[in-house]
Amino acid sequence: MTRDKSGRWQKGQSGNPKGRPKGRTSELRQAMEKEGKAVALKVLEAARDGDMHAARLVLERLVPAQKPSHAPVTFDLDADAPLAGQAQQIMAAVAAGDLPVDQGRALIDALASLAKITEIDEIQRRLDALEEQTS
Repeated sequence: MTRDKSGRWQKGQSGNPKGRPKGRTSELRQAMEKEGKAVALKVLEAARDGDMHAARLVLERLVPAQKPSHAPVTFDLDADAPLAGQAQQIMAAVAAGDLPVDQGRALIDALASLAKITEIDEIQRRLDALEEQTS
């Protein structure tokens, strides 16, 4: 096993030539099945006794993190405008406070995806036309 000057493994060389040991995952699962309930009870007991790390662990597993959510928002958007114009309208709505920043970002990301799809459709249309001309 050799490394290059920056300390990385050279191409074709592995830092772990023997690979992951077989059966290790199943051993861990068996141990969890055997001792998992006792471990969980111990963590709950520690949380009840004031261990904040245990309490955090319990809460992270029981109460999922809340993602921001907003009520639907309406604002003026000219759907016939070019995509760049629509993005400018979204930015204006965010700047005016009519649209939350995260929703504005999501809409602009959606416009970017739409632009890629439109581009692929256009390329396919042109390719079909070229193939038809050469046939």
